[in-house]
Amino acid sequence: MRSRDFVLATLLMLAPLGAKAADLIVWWDEGYYAQEDEAVREIIAAFEQETGSQVELTFHSLDEHPDKITAALAAGRPPDFAFGALLSNFIGEWALDDGLVDLTDTVGAFSNLFDPDALAWWMLVNERTGQRALYALSMGRTTLHLHVWTSLLEQAGFTLDDIPQEWDAFWSFWCDDVQPAVRRATGRDDIWGVGLSMSGDADDTGVVFDQFVIAYEADWVTRDGRLVIDDPQARSRLIEAIDSYAAMYRKDCTPPDSVTWTNIDNNEQFHAGTVVMTPNNTLSIPNALKRERPEDYYENTATIEWPLGPSGEPFPIRGTFWPAAIFKDGGHTTTAKEFVRFLVAKGWLAHYLNFSGERMLPAMPKLLDQPFWLDPSDPHRMASAMQVASRPMPYNYNTVSGDWRLDLVWQEKVWEGAVHRVAADGISPEHAVDEAFGRIKQILSE
Repeated sequence: MRSRDFVLATLLMLAPLGAKAADLIVWWDEGYYAQEDEAVREIIAAFEQETGSQVELTFHSLDEHPDKITAALAAGRPPDFAFGALLSNFIGEWALDDGLVDLTDTVGAFSNLFDPDALAWWMLVNERTGQRALYALSMGRTTLHLHVWTSLLEQAGFTLDDIPQEWDAFWSFWCDDVQPAVRRATGRDDIWGVGLSMSGDADDTGVVFDQFVIAYEADWVTRDGRLVIDDPQARSRLIEAIDSYAAMYRKDCTPPDSVTWTNIDNNEQFHAGTVVMTPNNTLSIPNALKRERPEDYYENTATIEWPLGPSGEPFPIRGTFWPAAIFKDGGHTTTAKEFVRFLVAKGWLAHYLNFSGERMLPAMPKLLDQPFWLDPSDPHRMASAMQVASRPMPYNYNTVSGDWRLDLVWQEKVWEGAVHRVAADGISPEHAVDEAFGRIKQILSE
């Protein structure tokens, strides 16, 4: 594959050869909790019953899934259908290499059900045809949430109404007001105002830092697809963004071990009550509370709005569409297309989103505009839905530029590394941005 070399031993991770006896091979991200996986099994069972097809379903961990598919493609034995959050960073390359099936006709009559952004996000270039086409199905959408312990806020002497809406004042509130006050009130010095990942390995670092990039109007690819990393203004704004982000670590406002966090650590720190507020890309944090500690879900926590940007204006909230794709070399294209139509037309995609713990929001406006998502008694789900409805989506660098190599910046965690260097190694924001720009130029020249 274009992006990385794989050792032959990686092929040992693949499903056994006998798996191809099934009529459809499906790979799916393993859920954060059992309810997610059970919802997938229900979908597969219903498809088998309706079609008479035999489906082999395999769950892969979120972090390992892309590598396993890349190895399977190299071996000529990919699954027929795969769904996974981190596949987002690989779909562009696989589409360019003519490894994916065009879903334009498959979605066809149902395309009007989807948010236009959900379709445009995966209109990617195929090098063989030289044309753009729909190479992934948007299974759901994410938006970057802010989750807060209202109970800790109250112990500190504040309420949700006290949270400032100006950018600098918002972040100072958690660091300079809430953190010392909650420590005094609880007698604990192991509670921090915010939970921001500073790790070079966690995708959460890149996701939340990307929100700072958007807020500071520091995009280094423009909406019309131009690379502007040589623009002094773009550099200056990115320096501001990374300086502002890493300041939370320098001010001791996020846990010291956040420089080594994995993707689950901000969830665990919030659940343990050691951070008062944390951003997260899905509703997995409150949803875990709803199942295990419902009082905390309904009474002691809330999902709140983002503040205004540094310019004093609202900004797009960082989000994406999580993709599912059909692989040409899977061998069961017809059945895989039938499965896609089954998910969309038969309502099973809605079933997955509603009953898998609501980590994602629907990519279909009619599904979002339902009592399930707009329940005013729910302190998290409705806030998430309203955020999607009221704020525009950012744009996909790969889609607007047509350059799949921009996904390699995410694969290599270039900006995660830059944040980590400022926080853990103490290099200047200017140095970190210049290092990142140097690596990005190298990636785009290879």
